[in-house]
Amino acid sequence: MTPRFKSLTWKQTNLVVFSALFFAIAIFLVEIALVVVTTKQQLASSQQELLDSVEQTTTNAVWALDDKLAQQTLAGIIKVDNVGSAILKLDDGTLFVSVENESQQYSDNFVLLSTHLFGELKEITRPLYRPFYFEGSQKQQLIGQLTIFYDTKKLTTHLFSQLQLSLIATLARALLLTLVLTVVFHRFLTQPIARISEAIDKIDPDSPNENLLPISKAHQDDELGLVTSKFNQILLQFSQTQNKLRKMATRDPLTGLPNRTLLLETLNVTIQRSRVHKRNFTLLFIDLDRFKNVNDSLGHALGDQFLARIARILERVVGDTGSVARLGGDEFVILADDIQSPDHAADFVDKLLMQLNAPLQLNEHTIHPAASIGISIYPEDGNCAEDLIRHADIAMYSAKAAGSNQWSFFKEQMTERAAIRLSTEASLHDALKNNEFVLYFQPKLDINTNTVIGCEALIRWQKDGRLISPMSFIPVAEETGIIIPIGRWVIEQSCKVLRDWRKKYNYAIPIAVNVASQQFADASLVPDIKQFALRYQISPELLEIEITETSLMNDIEQAIMTLEQLKSAGFGIAVDDFGTGYSSLSYLRHLPITTMKIDRAFVNDLPEDSAIASTILMLGKQLGLSIVAEGIENEEQLDWLRENHCPIGQGFFYSKPLTLEEFEQRFIANQTAKIEHI
Repeated sequence: MTPRFKSLTWKQTNLVVFSALFFAIAIFLVEIALVVVTTKQQLASSQQELLDSVEQTTTNAVWALDDKLAQQTLAGIIKVDNVGSAILKLDDGTLFVSVENESQQYSDNFVLLSTHLFGELKEITRPLYRPFYFEGSQKQQLIGQLTIFYDTKKLTTHLFSQLQLSLIATLARALLLTLVLTVVFHRFLTQPIARISEAIDKIDPDSPNENLLPISKAHQDDELGLVTSKFNQILLQFSQTQNKLRKMATRDPLTGLPNRTLLLETLNVTIQRSRVHKRNFTLLFIDLDRFKNVNDSLGHALGDQFLARIARILERVVGDTGSVARLGGDEFVILADDIQSPDHAADFVDKLLMQLNAPLQLNEHTIHPAASIGISIYPEDGNCAEDLIRHADIAMYSAKAAGSNQWSFFKEQMTERAAIRLSTEASLHDALKNNEFVLYFQPKLDINTNTVIGCEALIRWQKDGRLISPMSFIPVAEETGIIIPIGRWVIEQSCKVLRDWRKKYNYAIPIAVNVASQQFADASLVPDIKQFALRYQISPELLEIEITETSLMNDIEQAIMTLEQLKSAGFGIAVDDFGTGYSSLSYLRHLPITTMKIDRAFVNDLPEDSAIASTILMLGKQLGLSIVAEGIENEEQLDWLRENHCPIGQGFFYSKPLTLEEFEQRFIANQTAKIEHI
């Protein structure tokens, strides 16, 4: 429950009023005491004066027993203020004359109060003596007694009337003082505080330094001015701190570019402005290709320098056409609010990639940057900031799937593919936990003798009672990095199979396993392979590692080091898909490989187009490599390969990939198995 607001002026007025009344009543009580004392003193004095003034007359009246004179004298006495009655008695105590005024009726409490105040002065008595002395004696002769009675109730009433006027005057002075003090305090204290309170209400939390508190001239050198000055200092310091925190919260510390928070703010403003003016704008999502290789090979320090240099390049290219932000890692976003059409966006991206692909020199290293770019356009591809970023991200993945240095516009179908990809990614994690992967094996045969001399292990995903093709999940596994634990599982299972063949049949043939680019770049690859071979007690020459030409070219120096470690340990090394990439042949002679495979794309062209296949065969022979032709599907291709002295063949013409049980039954259990005809 919110407490009710109470004004400081009202509180202050109440305090002054009660304080003034308290002191007024206290002063009034003191005044009452003083008045009572003074009244008593005056009454006692007046009583003596009255007795002195009538003593001679009453003496003569008593001595002469003149009752008329006595009556007149007493009648004069009772006319004196507050006298109630008077009596004359003779010396023997008998009443001579008495006179009294009419008395009013009072309450018992009032009577008690008057008695308490003036009880000791209620009556006075004066003895009366004969006017001359006895002969021969100096002693006076008592002849009577005068007694005067005072009406103390009347005296009390008179006193209260006098005090009532005094009380009214005291209260009037107290109220006047209260009013004056309230006005003074309000003018010099509560009103400045109220102005400060109003100024505090106007403070903008986002810009506190723009609404500093006013300092009254009357309070520049007092406590209120000091408090106001200190508060203004706090506002200025808070504003500076807030600016620093906002910069930290909205800026990427490495590149100085806006981060996701500031990008979303800018994007929302741009959307509102574009909606009002009915204009389009473009959003580019940029992901650097092979940045992980830069980090892993050169270290994070140079990787950070690389990102900072890329940020400057992007800022230079964008210029005044938009703004650049970094979302994290190697992901950047360009908000190009001046680019409104797809054609303009395509021209801009081509120019951007041209600038981005220029070689960068970092210390003694030369790096060739590349990027994949996704494009979304407002409002066709989204009406809110999150949708535009998400759709540009999806388009970027589509561009990355097409190869390095590609760009792609967002299309609605990509959302469905992205959802499938996300679902596949989650399912792949579960597949590893639930042992849903299985290995199939495709034999490699001596083309001249049709003897099985090896096989290739091919992964399959057995989910819900059906087999899922590697083409459906391997690209997703590579993009998400799950390919590394999957590849490790394939190597371990292959080692287990080799161990089982040796135990069960006392016979084994080499198994080739495919290693993806990310797995090949992983630092744990070589230790894992050695550990599995040692754990399952297999000869290294029975395990052949197949890598793609692209994996080698990502970082040729690191690739050579990795391959040399594997070869020195005795493992076979094959280059798969040779001829489909863009590697220089000069690197080939430096690679410590044992086998080179002719890609199925070139085998498929045989015998009509045989130039590339012939070149590979000749190159392999000169380098002393074993050559394997994969994808053999018909007799004509096999005849050409046999005539051109290709030693090893693999393909559906011989056998499709088989389950472990089928492969063992056909090619391992019978060590002399040969393929005469398919």
